[in-house]
Amino acid sequence: MKLLIVKPSSLGDVIHALRVISVLRKNDRKLTIHWVIRSGLEGIVKASGLVDRHFVFHRGGGLRKYLALGKRLRAENYDCVLDMQGLLRSALLGFMTGCSRRYGRADGREGSTFFYQGIGPTDRKKAIHAIDRLLSLLEPLGKRPAGDRLSLSFPHSASIPANSAIKDDASPKVILFPESRRKEKVWPFFDQLSSSIQQARLGAVMVCGTSRGKGYDGAIDLRGKLGLEQVAHLVKSADLVVSNDSAPLHLASALARPVLGLFGPTDPLLYGPYPVSEGNSSILRSPSGKIEEIDLDAAFSQVRKMLHVHPG
Repeated sequence: MKLLIVKPSSLGDVIHALRVISVLRKNDRKLTIHWVIRSGLEGIVKASGLVDRHFVFHRGGGLRKYLALGKRLRAENYDCVLDMQGLLRSALLGFMTGCSRRYGRADGREGSTFFYQGIGPTDRKKAIHAIDRLLSLLEPLGKRPAGDRLSLSFPHSASIPANSAIKDDASPKVILFPESRRKEKVWPFFDQLSSSIQQARLGAVMVCGTSRGKGYDGAIDLRGKLGLEQVAHLVKSADLVVSNDSAPLHLASALARPVLGLFGPTDPLLYGPYPVSEGNSSILRSPSGKIEEIDLDAAFSQVRKMLHVHPG
């Protein structure tokens, strides 16, 4: 079977979708999987080892590029299309393939459900984890995992540059991801947490992200230096990942690495590590929804606990 996945963004949601699609790959190694991915995110799809070919969607690229992409997809003669985005632009791409078996999120927006058969829950406010919502899309294909944590291995991830100051034998490795696209999801004390970890000599601290910002004295600052394939490689070796509710948290969860998630306005039961009962993950959430109210000492104490270090 030749399958097209339409899931251009965002990065965290793409990681969720990869975990779901891994079920199909595990059950059918002969399955051909193509993916429509937003420009700039293709690295994570390539690193996954699950996708045979990807097509780049250029957001803001104009109608000409959009129609050209639809024409390329139509030439592939797909047996099935899964729209895991649930927006009008993704649904129209699925429609342009000419494939008769098109399924998508029943909670799709912008009239997207007119262009495919909706599957799964229709209520976006219902308390369902984001991954469980996507798992419903496997049902028309006769697949539904039972007790599978949907791990990923990213076999095609890329190694870190030799001059990055990271030693392979450095342990423990604590990786901090202080960014989020939404300001209200950004915990403001990552730099102080980095200092506390170093002062207590708990391990080597690395800071990752997409843009340079204020300094992290003593830490290995990799912000703006790594592609997505390299970030996946780095997280594989982490002894602990500390992240806001953002894509790196979901990457660590997919790789089954210990992860401490910091949550403010969002609900970790819906957007946290998966499965919710995952034993090597931990959550700190502000009861008020204001992430800045998560106490630095509480976060540091949890880091100690997860690294199996007792207060001296």
